[in-house]
Amino acid sequence: MINRMRGNSKAASTTPYRLSFKEMGEFRRDQMKKIDDLIMRFGRVAHVSMLGIPIYFISDPEIIREILIRHSTELQKDRFTKHMFKRFLGEGLVTAEGETWQQQRKLIQPIFHAAHLHEFVAVFVDQAQAMCRRWRVGDTIQLESEMMALTLRIICRTMFGADIDGLVDKMGELLKVLIAEAQAQLNFGLPIPNWAPLPTYRRQNRAIQGLHELLLTLIHKRQAQLAHGEATPSDLLTMLLTAQYEDGRAMSDTQVLDECMTIFFAGHETTAVGLTWAWVELLQHPDILARLQDEIQRVLDNRAICYADLSQLPYLNQVIKEVLRLHPPVAAFSRVVLEAFDVNEYHFAPGNTLVFSINTLHHQAEFYPNPACFDPDRFGAGRAVPDRYTYMPFGAGSRICVGNAFAMLEMQIVLATMLQSLQLSLVPDQTFVPLQLITLRPRNGVKVQVH
Repeated sequence: MINRMRGNSKAASTTPYRLSFKEMGEFRRDQMKKIDDLIMRFGRVAHVSMLGIPIYFISDPEIIREILIRHSTELQKDRFTKHMFKRFLGEGLVTAEGETWQQQRKLIQPIFHAAHLHEFVAVFVDQAQAMCRRWRVGDTIQLESEMMALTLRIICRTMFGADIDGLVDKMGELLKVLIAEAQAQLNFGLPIPNWAPLPTYRRQNRAIQGLHELLLTLIHKRQAQLAHGEATPSDLLTMLLTAQYEDGRAMSDTQVLDECMTIFFAGHETTAVGLTWAWVELLQHPDILARLQDEIQRVLDNRAICYADLSQLPYLNQVIKEVLRLHPPVAAFSRVVLEAFDVNEYHFAPGNTLVFSINTLHHQAEFYPNPACFDPDRFGAGRAVPDRYTYMPFGAGSRICVGNAFAMLEMQIVLATMLQSLQLSLVPDQTFVPLQLITLRPRNGVKVQVH
């Protein structure tokens, strides 16, 4: 539990607390716990130095709002994030900066508008049902792996339609290597030059090249279909290829590839982690599970869920929102200060790294009484809606996740479909400790048994 500590004067805030080698080791082993510890000691704007790098760990919603709204143009992605992700995302929406990012955001945001999303519900249902049919009574399932495979199949089908048939497994293998190597590089803790002849870079580069070749084949095939006036599916690839900038230009092949890689990478892992944590909480809280099952049965009566049903399933929405509060898949994000600015008593200088700790923010008792408790009624009718800057599972400000509505819809549809089809239980003697890698996963995975 994090208490409200407004803390330090401007003078004090310019002198960071220097982390010892022992503390840096603690940070490397468990980032979220160490950030919580530092914020408990130094307040919601905790100023520290790590290997000479000045860092602010921030979990004050007022400070976060001021920085992300009023000073967004004075920030950029941190050096380590750009170094690691630009290798395979290029100038996609996650890694682009400045005018390039603004141009791409304006072009891509309408693609994820709610008006388009209902077209994908059938894909979510079909893929979830197919997974459930493969599971047999008595099977022991490694849940996080299955959720990752499911959301990968979903993003492949929503992006490439039927063109992806026969390629999903190959893409999954390549993406698994890419992510594993990215996590290894993240664990190392320091950016290593891309030219360094490291085995991790060689393995990752082969995976990136393989994915690029597969994606470019699909992109060129679709471009040819569009050029010849052939019928094409209303999937994300068609939307990307037909989107136009204000001057009427379409994206270049390289930009389309970068955006495909970005959606492909970012569009499945966070959702899979959210679904995994949802099952962890539901199976540990049978009363909440039963209430959710009753709502789904009452509304759907054994038929497949459709988009129009969601307005009649408020508890489903509450459960997912509470899962994302308790276990935000992206537990923190960072920015580097480009130009100096002040917010309240704090002075942020060029080169300072600002780490916005969503996980810490979501566990503050002032905003969420008994914050470690899984309580979907926090988001029920009649309850105060959390402020945008006390509830940030998809980030906030101008760079809030463009696919947040897509992800929420996918989690709702998949979870409802699974609850209709399966009865699961947790394999005994498991503990579910969060581990911050690229996303906040259960450290040792999750095993469930099918009944």
